[in-house]
Amino acid sequence: MMRRITILCVAALALNLAGVFPSIAEEQGLKEDAKKAGRAVGSAAREVWQGAKKAGKEIGHTAAKAGKAVGGAAREGAKELKSAFTGEK
Repeated sequence: MMRRITILCVAALALNLAGVFPSIAEEQGLKEDAKKAGRAVGSAAREVWQGAKKAGKEIGHTAAKAGKAVGGAAREGAKELKSAFTGEK
């Protein structure tokens, strides 16, 4: 839900910055204004996507590191448990 709101706000801002709203009444240049607005919305959406992609990668790498650390600790704990039961040190 928050993602949709963010995208809509970015799109509205891009349309406003592209100057589409004031020029809708004018017949000439409407097509060109629509292209500019489309480019602006596309650029904004691409920037949002790139940021989300970077955040996702960072979260994934951090989770992988944490998983390896937990796995290593579990392996060491299992070795100690096994040696305790077998009487080895």
